[in-house]
Amino acid sequence: MKVFEGKILRVDLSPFGVFHEPFDAYRPFIGGRGVNQHILLSELPLNLSLFDPSNLLVIGAGALAGTDAPAACRLSVDSRNALTDGIGSSNCGGYFASEMRFAGVNHVVINGTCRDLSYLYIKDGETRLLDARDLRGKSTTETERILRERHGDAKVLCIGPAGENRVRSSCLMADGARAVARCGLGAVMGSKNLKALVVKGTGTVEVEHPDRFRRIVDSLLKKLSASAFNQKRMKYGVFCYEPWDVESPYRNFSGRVPPPENKRRLSPDEFLKFKKGEKGCFACPIRCWAIHEFQEGDRVIHSEALQGNDPHNFGAKLDLSDPRDVLKAHTLCNDLGLDVDNASGVIAWAMECYERGLLTKRETGGLDLRWGDTEVVFRLLGDIAYRRGLGDLLAEGCRLASKRIGRGTEAYCLDVKGQELFECLWRSPSWALGTLVSPRGGTHTRGAAIEGRFQDIDRATCERYFGIPRIGDLSDYDDKERLVFFFERLEAFLDCVGICMFTHSLRLDMLLPEDYAELFSAATGHEIDVQGILHLGERTHNIEKAFNVLHTRWDRRDDMPPDRFVTVPLDGKYRIDLERWNALLDRYYALHGWDHRGLPTRKSLTGLGLREVADRLGGRISER
Repeated sequence: MKVFEGKILRVDLSPFGVFHEPFDAYRPFIGGRGVNQHILLSELPLNLSLFDPSNLLVIGAGALAGTDAPAACRLSVDSRNALTDGIGSSNCGGYFASEMRFAGVNHVVINGTCRDLSYLYIKDGETRLLDARDLRGKSTTETERILRERHGDAKVLCIGPAGENRVRSSCLMADGARAVARCGLGAVMGSKNLKALVVKGTGTVEVEHPDRFRRIVDSLLKKLSASAFNQKRMKYGVFCYEPWDVESPYRNFSGRVPPPENKRRLSPDEFLKFKKGEKGCFACPIRCWAIHEFQEGDRVIHSEALQGNDPHNFGAKLDLSDPRDVLKAHTLCNDLGLDVDNASGVIAWAMECYERGLLTKRETGGLDLRWGDTEVVFRLLGDIAYRRGLGDLLAEGCRLASKRIGRGTEAYCLDVKGQELFECLWRSPSWALGTLVSPRGGTHTRGAAIEGRFQDIDRATCERYFGIPRIGDLSDYDDKERLVFFFERLEAFLDCVGICMFTHSLRLDMLLPEDYAELFSAATGHEIDVQGILHLGERTHNIEKAFNVLHTRWDRRDDMPPDRFVTVPLDGKYRIDLERWNALLDRYYALHGWDHRGLPTRKSLTGLGLREVADRLGGRISER
């Protein structure tokens, strides 16, 4: 099977039916996130509630998944966002995407609801719906173990108790430790009474120009192995840098700096003491899937795939200071099927409200919500997943929970468009902008930039990629929209082809856009350059934006920072300047060809070859 062959598998769960659709018509959208977004925009009815059986859950492998392209392992999952009502979009690594391609399946489009808890079993050309009632309430780790014992060397994508209970911070887990996080997509899957997808394939994915492709792959592997930053990541895992300088989400983004001892205790070297090994995702040479173990009493605590977010979410935001507690919190969230950013965010909201007397023991069920209390954090994570006591309120996310409680608690919900923040926004305008304008709501992985990782590049390179002579200082507002515009398009393209962003890690001394263009050209036979891949990324980004135009009422106001980053200066020094922020937004919108509200125009969409999208949006957008 060639890269652009395979099929779209459409599954109706009620009553069960399967339809195979050729992939040819979807080639302009490449694969992964691009095709998923196109299907959702074209087919999802308006004014549909999140848990309506007609809501779609679309699961797509990147176009290069299953090839030897470095780290071409990403799986995209898209639906309505359980926290924002806009687009819900996420992806993960591991082996599930490549196994889908080996089974001849590029995308799975799921509609309807199972009569009782079930799972989908896909093996090459066969698709069955099987009974999962014995898996009810089981953790993601238990679910994967049981299904792999049942079906042999298959790959599993599943939800935990949080997804079954429609918790809005729930996620999907692949390969035991790879999270399809953010957006509450586990709740969407749970609402369909679908516990898991199990895939087994015996095919292969072939490229158009094998010899040329092999030469490019070998060259890129050498480049990755020579990168000093990549070597650091291979040594430590994803969390390979100092946890914070002055900026952290300490105690729900209080603006205070954590004690220096906390930083020392949560440094990568402290976690390294518990590292016992590592894995790599499919075709990935980086092997940043760290495995940690430590003894606790008569038990061995085993933890996989610690993320860079975890020390910030649990160590700073909730004020835990022991790396073992951070590892345990990360693993517990994986087992329960909880997103670490959202779950820690809503707990931090509750703790601050309790500290300020806005939540009382009557509402907490007698719990004393104190910063740094490990037992309380673990208790709340379980209560959220099973919707017990206070956990039932927290399972709705801080925006809905604060609206329900009132009494001024809304001020302490640090969210963007309804989704809790992981990212600090005080110091870097490019990081803040990329986070706040993300179509899926508050996330850095769709365009936020870290200036320090490429601040020393030469003028010619800076002009080639960003159209400016120099990056500027960290806190400068000038031209920072150009960094976000570039990375938004690059990340969208990579999500379409299924290549992990860690192959560049927001750096220009690892893989470059030219490398991705060469790789894609050799694999598909469709010759493309850097501007071509950025154009494809811009199409996908605008399709996401168009979904939000149809399904929400967002405009410029929703791209503004939460008040805390404006009114509470970090360490008494840094805050967002709203006048400069608005000028930054204007320049950013102009780069996309959008109007002053931040909405696409008919002209901008038709210029991208998206005339049908412009027609679908109709009077919701301006003509020019």
